[in-house]
Amino acid sequence: MSAEQVLHTSTGTDGRVRTLTVSIHDGPSRLVFLEKYAGDGPGWLGRYASFRAEARLDTDPGPIVAAVADLANRGRLELPPMAARDRVAELLAAAGLPVRRSSSVPWVPLAAGVHLVVTPDGRAPQIAVTVYQPGETKRHIVVEYDALERITAHLAGPSGAKDDRIGRFVAAFTEATGGQIERIMGLYRALGIEFEERIEHRYQLLSTFRAGAGCTFSLTLLVSAIDDKIAFREFYDYHARAGDPGREYAYSVETPFASLEALTVHLRALLEIEPGGAPADRLAACFQALVERGVLGDGQGIEANRNAVAQLFGAAGVPGKTDVWAWFNE
Repeated sequence: MSAEQVLHTSTGTDGRVRTLTVSIHDGPSRLVFLEKYAGDGPGWLGRYASFRAEARLDTDPGPIVAAVADLANRGRLELPPMAARDRVAELLAAAGLPVRRSSSVPWVPLAAGVHLVVTPDGRAPQIAVTVYQPGETKRHIVVEYDALERITAHLAGPSGAKDDRIGRFVAAFTEATGGQIERIMGLYRALGIEFEERIEHRYQLLSTFRAGAGCTFSLTLLVSAIDDKIAFREFYDYHARAGDPGREYAYSVETPFASLEALTVHLRALLEIEPGGAPADRLAACFQALVERGVLGDGQGIEANRNAVAQLFGAAGVPGKTDVWAWFNE
């Protein structure tokens, strides 16, 4: 990778440092333009936010790098957050280059246990309100990112070319809804904006302390329409003690959220039980029955619980992807 070229750096009135850079990366050759903000300050940008445009190159990068630098030198990138990235992306696209945009935007607190997450690009551009509820449950209310301007115009009037579009949206949305879910859904309904509600449940199936090893052993099940997965985790937390600063290990297997019905049907038939409740609760009841019957539990070898669940996934005819994670305290 070539050295990063800093095109612009400045400190705003809010104390944040704004930096624009361009760099060329090898294998395959690609140009990366980065617009980033760092530092403490008020508003939606938080302590760090970035906006990135990346383009594949098949010719000498010199002319296109010079064109991007020329925009900065002529003050054409002195724009609100994200707008400089978008202007560079338009330049790259006009040159016939395939462009990919991505962002790192912090969540914004709306109320106690309620956060707003704006994702302007990437795989699924969206506006999501996250509500953390008792019992390891998380709830998402999601609309497409394209609704941002419509919501802002309704609440605060149309945005101008030099306005911070996300900033105006966040301020108006926060003031109008106060982070109250019913107000948020009412706003969407009033504007005729379709929204999707997604739920995530985390169930602790087992947790016990192994005194001899100084280890907390646990089994958990995550059923998440938010992250599109069902994940089982076998976890070991070795607490710090003399001569051992502590470490953690996790052995997991996951399947897409769409596997929920097939997996539940298979386990209900296998266990000969008819649990009630919501779909996620029914699956969790099946896993709890596996613990109660000794199919899963403490006293088994490392990875044995994870491997048993992976086999159940296979028997149910759903895909399963295993993973291993470790952390060592220094």
